[in-house]
Amino acid sequence: MLRSRATNLVPLSRVTRSMSTLPLQPPTLDEEAKQFADRTSDMAAYFNLPRFKDVKRPYDAAAVASKQGSMPVLPLPASLLADKLFGILTKAADAGKPVHTMGAIDPVQMTQMAKHQEVVYVSGWAASSVLTTGNNEVGPDLGDYPYTTVPNQVHRIFRAQQLHDKKHYDERISASPELRAKMEYIDYLRPIIADADTGHGGLSAVMKLAKLFAESGASAIHLEDQLHGGKKCGHLSGKVLVPTSTHTSRLIASRFQLDLLRCTMLLIARTDSESAKLVSSTVDPSDHEFIIGTSTKGVKALAEVIADAEARGASGAEIDALEKNWNDSVQLCTFDQAVEQQIKSSSIKDQESAYKAYLEASSGKSNNEAREIAKDILGENVFWDWDLPRTKEGYYHYTGGVEAAIKRVMTFAPYADLLWLETKTPDIEQARYFARKIRAKYPGKWFVYNLSPSFNWSAHGFSETDLKHFVWELAKEGFVLQLISLAGLHSNAVTTAELSAKYKEDGMLAYVNLIQRKEKEIGCDVLTHQKWSGANYIDRILSSVSSGSSSTSAIGKDSTEHSF
Repeated sequence: MLRSRATNLVPLSRVTRSMSTLPLQPPTLDEEAKQFADRTSDMAAYFNLPRFKDVKRPYDAAAVASKQGSMPVLPLPASLLADKLFGILTKAADAGKPVHTMGAIDPVQMTQMAKHQEVVYVSGWAASSVLTTGNNEVGPDLGDYPYTTVPNQVHRIFRAQQLHDKKHYDERISASPELRAKMEYIDYLRPIIADADTGHGGLSAVMKLAKLFAESGASAIHLEDQLHGGKKCGHLSGKVLVPTSTHTSRLIASRFQLDLLRCTMLLIARTDSESAKLVSSTVDPSDHEFIIGTSTKGVKALAEVIADAEARGASGAEIDALEKNWNDSVQLCTFDQAVEQQIKSSSIKDQESAYKAYLEASSGKSNNEAREIAKDILGENVFWDWDLPRTKEGYYHYTGGVEAAIKRVMTFAPYADLLWLETKTPDIEQARYFARKIRAKYPGKWFVYNLSPSFNWSAHGFSETDLKHFVWELAKEGFVLQLISLAGLHSNAVTTAELSAKYKEDGMLAYVNLIQRKEKEIGCDVLTHQKWSGANYIDRILSSVSSGSSSTSAIGKDSTEHSF
């Protein structure tokens, strides 16, 4: 141990693992260099943990260590739960089983889920619609709520988990061995997986958000490749993607922030490209093959047509009609499709072979390179313009589909712990195709599936047997994490709607039949809601600090809960 000038200096490799007295005086230059070397070595060892064997970092340990400051980096509770989540997912994946859960919107739902689900999900959609920060302006999932909203919900659930864990622990430890043996053990410390939307801004905002989630108790977050400001719920239309490279940077920035905290929180990369129709920029060549332009010459740009119409005072309906007419009057296609059309109208004898040769030569190339390849084959330029159809906001049209999603996820995979394909329908064959394509390059990669209430499950031809086995069939393909994102929202609505209607006609009979008797029947602990809330636990604490006095006990003989 290094000591100097009456200070207590401890190598940072040890400081990060335990509390230590901070130095009273500045270190010498040699001590400072040694501390940084120890910190960097410690960070390098952290990078090499088995937990990160499939994670790529385009930066080194020194880049992180130099940004941490001199304060010891102490463990966050989130890392304990994140490590637990990693263990849960590993065990399930090895067995080919799913970890399937539901979205909870409050501590009540969390406690009831704790008996049956291994993890908890917190939805951005639900937070947007039922709980926002700032001025509590709730609304649809457009990602326009304050970025503290979902972390605050995570913190709320995490705090509640800790209370119920303490309450449950106290009940068990206070009980006799005989009684304890009969008590159900409930693990309330279930890892929380949360919705980080698009990251709510540029890379610095993404890093602040990742930090806030880690400090709030999240075990994992998912980030989607939509544009902040153009984000829509995954099952709404009008979604705008960011370039693939932009979302990759979000993932890298999030990992860097978590490394600064030495937090093992998992990152989930989600793509909405399967059903997206717009992309914000053409800057990334890997997106070029999926961008739509027009091969029609001599037309005025759509954005200019709309601007002219707005200038003369056209109504919204008129502008919508103008846009539809413009799109219907031109040939909209990808550049590859434009090349195929021109080859078919050319004098090339073996047109099929010519197009195949073009596709092979242009695969993975930028649009500029693809244009040169097409020109070599055709002997002339191919007219195709991706700027003419741009929306008035400047967005480019995009084909979307599973192939686009696969290509994007292939890029995200090295930087994420799990991969999420957001889909417009519940389709096992599509999921199987997606997973096998990804796993051909990244064996054993874990996937996430949204068992969304946005799907009309009864309208997709599933039998009851199909529905019962859906999550287990998906798990065989590596979809180890599956969630009904808004189950808490819908179950809350159904119960309240039924009770409200019956209560209007039957009064207390409705409450007793639908709620109280049902609580007794299924053993729901909220039946004794004072005890559930921690009244007994807090009362025992107060009794401990007040020398056992029971005169002000909240659970004395007058408590109505003794009647249950």
